[in-house]
Amino acid sequence: MIRQLNIANYETYVILGNDPVEKLEKRNVNVHISLRFSQNNIACRTDNIENTICYAALVNFLDDKLRNAEFNLIEKMAQFLYDEISAYLNNASILKHVQVTKVAPVKNLGSASFVCADW
Repeated sequence: MIRQLNIANYETYVILGNDPVEKLEKRNVNVHISLRFSQNNIACRTDNIENTICYAALVNFLDDKLRNAEFNLIEKMAQFLYDEISAYLNNASILKHVQVTKVAPVKNLGSASFVCADW
């Protein structure tokens, strides 16, 4: 049985872009995070937040890390978030999937995304 926490549509604003014009102001970026528990997540039975990952605390942690961050590429931002989440969790048995999506400033292209994941 798979037990997985999904944090969908986490919106953040960062300096992100390879073009100097893109770096003039923070841009809206959408992040999707999935945390897959390879061992039983006892919160499923205890109904106690102390036995799981508090998604509000995780998002607040990421907000702090991203406050002054600047990236050229969505690839770098996805890796940065993956690494920060790994450090925050400090639990190798929780598999991570991080997808960063940016509205692309390219004609006829709605958005582009990049994934860093354990699966």
